[in-house]
Amino acid sequence: MLGFFSSWLFKSGLSFAPEDGKGTASSAYGGLGMALGNNGFNVIGALFLSQFRLGFIVFGIFTFAGVLIATLIVHEPSNLDETSTKKKEKFSLKNVKLIFPSWQIGATTT
Repeated sequence: MLGFFSSWLFKSGLSFAPEDGKGTASSAYGGLGMALGNNGFNVIGALFLSQFRLGFIVFGIFTFAGVLIATLIVHEPSNLDETSTKKKEKFSLKNVKLIFPSWQIGATTT
């Protein structure tokens, strides 16, 4: 799940960087973000093994601060005045069924 989210964040985050700074942004994300996130925060998390409640509080503070920083950094223009030309499909349970693969005994996939 984390890989799914971070790949989306990486892709969308680089789209906001200026053309001449995309390499620097990519290096900063890969070099600093992944190194600190994968290794540094494991060490910080290990410090809270004996005090897990305090660890959850600190994690909550880090998460809240990260959300605030991300909200302040990303300035996407509003699209409330845009109109959509795409037809809205009716919701049906058949559409939900398409999400899950069908399972049959003895069936082969081609």
